[in-house]
Amino acid sequence: MQRTSRVPDDATLVVRTDRRSAVRGQLLTLSMFAVTVLVAAFGVAATGTPLGVWGVVGVLCLAGWVLEVLSLRSEVALGPALAADDEHLWVRTGGFLRPTSVRLDWPEVRGIALHTWHGRRTSTARYLTFDLVEPVREALAGALDGAQDRRMRRLASGFGSPLAISEQYKDTSLDEVIRGLRPLAPERVRFTRD
Repeated sequence: MQRTSRVPDDATLVVRTDRRSAVRGQLLTLSMFAVTVLVAAFGVAATGTPLGVWGVVGVLCLAGWVLEVLSLRSEVALGPALAADDEHLWVRTGGFLRPTSVRLDWPEVRGIALHTWHGRRTSTARYLTFDLVEPVREALAGALDGAQDRRMRRLASGFGSPLAISEQYKDTSLDEVIRGLRPLAPERVRFTRD
């Protein structure tokens, strides 16, 4: 396991973010924040009190809008989420302002699983998780900063794996990714679905 800054664009299998669907998915939230900032600006102008309720609402919504834009930027502009060739597997582990990824050698991967997460009501999401050999799992936790380590602990408790790729906003379905990974992975790597 080696910590890297970016997932390569030229590997045999590359999973990128679909920019249009990511922007479309965040458009409503960005619009709501923008409209609320404008309403708050009118409220500040009408009342003449920039430190009043309207000013606080405007500042909070502007901060929310900036965070949403940075989140969208991290999704679409920081490179592919996953890449693989016959020797290595790269997984983007996060990054808000700059990308953070890990490069795994195939002997470090025990299994790859396709999970379906069931949320409230009828919401579901699909994730591809990577089961790692124990020394690599421990080294991975030590190699990442605090925020990423907390994220990975949540993933590990929910999916049993510290590394996961969501299908949301990806240009390739996870079924196609599994089909692409099978010929690249050694025979001992287990592929499962739940």
